[in-house]
Amino acid sequence: MGNREGQVCLTLSAEANSHDINGVWRLLSFWGGEAIYWQHCDDPAGLAQRLRCLGRPALVTAYVDLASPGRHLVFKSVVHTFVGKAIGYAPANADVLYRNAIPPQHIESIAFPGDPAYDRLPGLPTV
Repeated sequence: MGNREGQVCLTLSAEANSHDINGVWRLLSFWGGEAIYWQHCDDPAGLAQRLRCLGRPALVTAYVDLASPGRHLVFKSVVHTFVGKAIGYAPANADVLYRNAIPPQHIESIAFPGDPAYDRLPGLPTV
C-alpha cells in the first residue's frame, strides 16, 4: 500500500479554512488535488489550465470514527485541539489522515460555491 493509498485527508474543524485559506486554496483549485497534479499547479498554460476547468470546488463535512480500525493520524492531537478550543486558542484545529473509507451515510453535507456554508469562508476558489 502506498503512502496515500486508501487515505482521506481532512481537517478536524472548519476553523482551518477561516484562518489559513492558503492551506486549502490549491486543493480546491485543481481537479485531482495534490496527490495527482501538484507538480502542474504553477504551469500557467497547458495542463494547469485544463485541470482548473474540470469539476468544481466543494467542502465536504463527514462523520468519521477516529477509534475505528486503521492507522489514523491526527496532528495536533485531538486532546490538544479540544483543550485549545476550550481555552479560546484560535485556530483550534488539527489535520486528520483518515485511513478508512467514508461510507455515503456518513457524509453530512457537500457545499459548493454559491452555497452559504461555502461562501461564509472568504477567499475560497469559486470555479
